[in-house]
Amino acid sequence: MFEPPQDLRRQLGEIAQELGRVLEQAGRVAREAARDVGGWAGRGAVPPRPPGTSPVEAIRQLGELRDAGLITEQEFQAKKADLLSRI
Repeated sequence: MFEPPQDLRRQLGEIAQELGRVLEQAGRVAREAARDVGGWAGRGAVPPRPPGTSPVEAIRQLGELRDAGLITEQEFQAKKADLLSRI
């Protein structure tokens, strides 16, 4: 099995962390926008969940990075626990 150089693994781990932060921020912005739209639409409006921001989808993407050897099992488990705590 191909083992990427340590520097590449570190950089890919940083990219995975940044991806997690971007997904979190996108989710916050989408929830704020949905809350605003819900307020405009009237009481009881249920805003749709924006595509690509589900914690389950983020975990799938992280699993693919782990399976490709781009992040460690420990990095995967830490981010997975963080994402699951938000469900």
